[in-house]
Amino acid sequence: MSHTDRLNGRQVSRRDFLNIATVGTGAVLAIGLTASPAYAKVPQKVVNYQPIPKGKQSCSTCGLFVPQTSCKLVDGTVAPQGWCTLYQPKA
Repeated sequence: MSHTDRLNGRQVSRRDFLNIATVGTGAVLAIGLTASPAYAKVPQKVVNYQPIPKGKQSCSTCGLFVPQTSCKLVDGTVAPQGWCTLYQPKA
């Protein structure tokens, strides 16, 4: 059987399959490690961000808040005493 026959899918040896799988897995991992994050942060206006709390809810008590002035999902600077519609109490 010629090399061309194996590439056309007629018969693939175990060794060829493992080589292809190894190279393919490596390529996928390399792309995943160099790619940008899968999501972008949401603009403050979209989530109705306000620099004051809503009752007892504030960024500093939200599970998404990243001290000192950041959020995992909201773009830009957020105040610890701020609030938005994505508020999730810390677990």
